[in-house]
Amino acid sequence: MNIGAISYSISAFTFLIFLAILLTDRHKGKTKQALVIAASISCVWSFVLAYESLLLVADVQLWVIEYFKSVSWLILLVQLLSVIYSDHFADATIKKTQYFIAITLVLLILPVFINYIIAGRDFLKETEYLTILNLLITVICIVLVEQVYRNTRAEQKWAIKYLCLGLLGMFVYDFYMYADGLLYQRIDPAVWQARGFVYALTVPLIGISVSRDPLWSPEIFISRRVVFHTTALLASGIYLVLMGVAGYYVRDFGGNWGLVAQAIFLFVTILALALFLSSRRIRARLYVLVNKHFYPYKYDYREEWLRFIRTLSTSSEENELYHNTIKSIAQIIESPGGMLWLRENNGFFVCVDTWEMEHVLDREPAETSLPKFMEEHEFVISVDEFQESPEVYNRLGYLELPQWVKRLQPWLIVPLIYNDLLIGFVVLDHASARKPSFNWEDSDLLKTAARQVAAFLEQMNASKALAEAKQFENFNKVSTYVVHDIKNLVAQLSLISSNAEKHKDNPLFMEDVFKTINNSVSKMNKMMEVLSGKVTTSKSSKVDIISVLEELVHHRKIAGGKPVPILGCESASFYVKADKNQLIAILGHLVQNAQDATEDDGKISISQKRSTSGVVIEIEDTGSGMTEDFIKHNLFKPFKTTKGSKGMGIGVYEAREIILAIGGQIDVSSEINVGTCFKLTIPGT
Repeated sequence: MNIGAISYSISAFTFLIFLAILLTDRHKGKTKQALVIAASISCVWSFVLAYESLLLVADVQLWVIEYFKSVSWLILLVQLLSVIYSDHFADATIKKTQYFIAITLVLLILPVFINYIIAGRDFLKETEYLTILNLLITVICIVLVEQVYRNTRAEQKWAIKYLCLGLLGMFVYDFYMYADGLLYQRIDPAVWQARGFVYALTVPLIGISVSRDPLWSPEIFISRRVVFHTTALLASGIYLVLMGVAGYYVRDFGGNWGLVAQAIFLFVTILALALFLSSRRIRARLYVLVNKHFYPYKYDYREEWLRFIRTLSTSSEENELYHNTIKSIAQIIESPGGMLWLRENNGFFVCVDTWEMEHVLDREPAETSLPKFMEEHEFVISVDEFQESPEVYNRLGYLELPQWVKRLQPWLIVPLIYNDLLIGFVVLDHASARKPSFNWEDSDLLKTAARQVAAFLEQMNASKALAEAKQFENFNKVSTYVVHDIKNLVAQLSLISSNAEKHKDNPLFMEDVFKTINNSVSKMNKMMEVLSGKVTTSKSSKVDIISVLEELVHHRKIAGGKPVPILGCESASFYVKADKNQLIAILGHLVQNAQDATEDDGKISISQKRSTSGVVIEIEDTGSGMTEDFIKHNLFKPFKTTKGSKGMGIGVYEAREIILAIGGQIDVSSEINVGTCFKLTIPGT
């Protein structure tokens, strides 16, 4: 057997097929031309060496075409480097470098031709010189391959790396062969004969890089079915060869039983192959493998995803969202209708909306096999496939279709999974325009879209729950404000009630009592209007802040709270724009807080001063004081207080909100067991 002839023949046919694929591409360019030239010369080189191997079974002779083959790949590498370096060097510099390399290559081969002309020797068989020459070119090519990969941009290395690996495999093998030949003054026949196989193995790597580069990508199309059957045939052939070799050793070491053992072994081998090829499950997996890894996908995923998101995001209301959810998933596989089922709090799945499909009133319990199967396996169920081949699904787990599915006979059931929990599913109707086809790619895309839909629906539910919680929070906050104001009114009325027995005969006291009661009634009526929604905003007007302070101190004296605040104003009047009742309320809160924090024999003073920005009101006490940390982190937050269960933590928060709303400012200074000072700055009119 002439191994060399077989080896180089395989290499020749491999390069021939690669060249034919390249020539189907209509793209032009110097890099493409260099690749075509290298593949053409390598194809011719392989045919020549296959023919030479037939003539010279034992001896190995180097031909000049060996040099031209190496030079053709060198030219390709130089062209690739020129493209890579085009961003860093001028075109003139690159061209000069290319001319220099071309002249050098011509000068290197020139001695062979001169030797033939002068000495009359056959220049095709200058073995020693050609060995040195090819070894030099091989070393240069290895260096250039390294430079090509190193200098390629990171985002482009995925397209060039297999080309570099293929060429590196060629040149490293050649380097070993030439170095060994130069060392022993002859080319090793075994290494020479195996080289054709090595080159044939590197061509697919180069082909992968060609397919990944859009400038080289061929336009040839090979049927999926052809590739599937070819792959199956090739795998079967390899399997039979391996089993044949194994059978040979069984016969060789079997002694008297060798032939019988070989026959039994080969029978079992062929039977196992037949069972393998007849298995629908194995053939389906092989078909999916071919489709996934050897062909571009059937969907334009960018367009599909943009359409999906556009359809899903045009929803403004809950019913519209349900409708668009069904539509967005159905459009992916051209389904004309569908229905959406969602899980309720009681553990049942119900049909919440439909699109061009019959509405179903049935309820599906979460404990039945259909929801449990989808939640456990996240499997898109094809009803047609299940009815034809239920074992495809039952090998994963028990599945039984409910009665409403058997009655409707839909096409697909797509699970909606969120955080590994089945929140619902979409039922899709059969496509009417053509016979429905459903494969792994449809399933993957539907599952991805379904997860996005599930997250969208859960986000909507979370938003609804948050809105409801916000409404309850607002209601609780208003209730807290009302309770706080009622608490202050009750405190005032309680003091009047406790002092009434003592001063009931005092006309001035009774006059103030009636004023306080009328004021309390007015405040409670206003609170009722706020709670009923009749009044939502306060009305600002021109208010004399001095009269407000005097009225506040007067009410505090009547109420009997201690210590009684002392008022000191530097102006007879000063006007600000605010709501008078709100000012009285917030100032009353601050004074009440000061009284609660100060002993009866302490001191509370209220002062008024003018400033460049308006009026400054200071409420200072000699009470227990507050820590700096409490002032910084808790004082102006609602429901934070130093009074424990006696306080609600609303007064200071409300005071700051009202002062800030009218353009003012509130500052606090305090010291434990010394006292506190609230400083309110309010702009004037």
